[in-house]
Amino acid sequence: MAEAVTDQNGVEGTVTALDVGAHKVACLIADVRPGGVITVRGVGNRASAGIAGGAVVDMAAAEKAIRASVDQAEKMAGKQVADVFVSLSAGRPASDIVEAEVALDGHVVSEADIARALRQARERIDVGERHILHAFPAAFALDGHYGVKAPVGLHGQALTVALHVITVDSAPMKNLEACVRRAHLDVRDMVLAPYAAGLAALVEDEARMGAACIDIGAGSTGLALFAQGALVHSEILPVGGALVTEQIARALTAPFDEAERLKTFHGGAVRDGADERLEIEVVQVGEQSAADRTIRQPRARLTDVIHREYCGLLAEVKSALTTAGFAGESSRRIVLTGGAALVEGMRDLAADRLGASVRIARPLPLAGLPTSAQSPIFTVAVGLLKYAALHGGENNRAILGGTKRPDGDRGLARLWRWIKASF
Repeated sequence: MAEAVTDQNGVEGTVTALDVGAHKVACLIADVRPGGVITVRGVGNRASAGIAGGAVVDMAAAEKAIRASVDQAEKMAGKQVADVFVSLSAGRPASDIVEAEVALDGHVVSEADIARALRQARERIDVGERHILHAFPAAFALDGHYGVKAPVGLHGQALTVALHVITVDSAPMKNLEACVRRAHLDVRDMVLAPYAAGLAALVEDEARMGAACIDIGAGSTGLALFAQGALVHSEILPVGGALVTEQIARALTAPFDEAERLKTFHGGAVRDGADERLEIEVVQVGEQSAADRTIRQPRARLTDVIHREYCGLLAEVKSALTTAGFAGESSRRIVLTGGAALVEGMRDLAADRLGASVRIARPLPLAGLPTSAQSPIFTVAVGLLKYAALHGGENNRAILGGTKRPDGDRGLARLWRWIKASF
């Protein structure tokens, strides 16, 4: 059955999602029909090049990888595309809350009041050296009390809106856009990768109760916190699965391609009793003779490296979650996606290290999405399609500016107490 989402700000027609990562470039071409019904028509998945930590480091190599993935999806869809929704995994994203209040004088809240509050909040965003990637309401309050989901029609003396603003460094954003344009594609919108992952990985109840989506990719790890159905915090950590692959290569003296193969097909995040007895064949770096090229080693050596490195990565994730306010014993939920979610034992390790309930997420099902693409490595790409169907008509990116907290933190303190209560 086709996936349906409803939002008056979504787009219809042909939509193309382009997820540019350090390990792969994924492309999905879909039709979005009235009512937000999404049907996938084409899929592309090619090895990435020229990308490190989510940022473009080799324009020509990255362009070639983008072209290859889009071409593959176009052939499957039987059509050519001119513009794309692109994921961004670089630029040191920062989440900030800008609050604005308007007087109601006792009358019921109208759409005009909400528009007036949003306009005042946007006016309080200070221009600087960064780009505004996203800006949307995180919460509403009536007379200082947050948690109001639909303020229209309610009585009150004052309406407050908390605008969630996500800013990024301009250079990585501009470089990625220039690379896409070199592939003869226009950037229809750019979306923070962890936000897209959360849209595709979380079910509605998780987003309402309070949940963290953790997308562990090759070059970075994205965090997206949702409360009461809204994104309330997002950031990207500069660590990912590629670091684990590098340490495997060093520990087992294997080429990097061999280390990635070992991690994918033989690796595990938790050692089991058979690891000492089981042996794996490991190609040795630089060896030319057939006798010395391959050696046998205990699987435990591989498991120990993977376990150690992912423990370190999860420690950084836990620190970031704690700093962001993701705490509390009730209703804590962590949804894990990305390439690392495929590592054997990762769910148990994450639950132990993060002290929370952990679910491994594949992207929510879409009509036409082949089985090969129903994998955690396609979560961001599917999330881009959902973003387009939900918010694609807003196009709130490409505004130069930084953010500055408004004077007075009392309202913000109330907002954060409400958000933390959701966790």
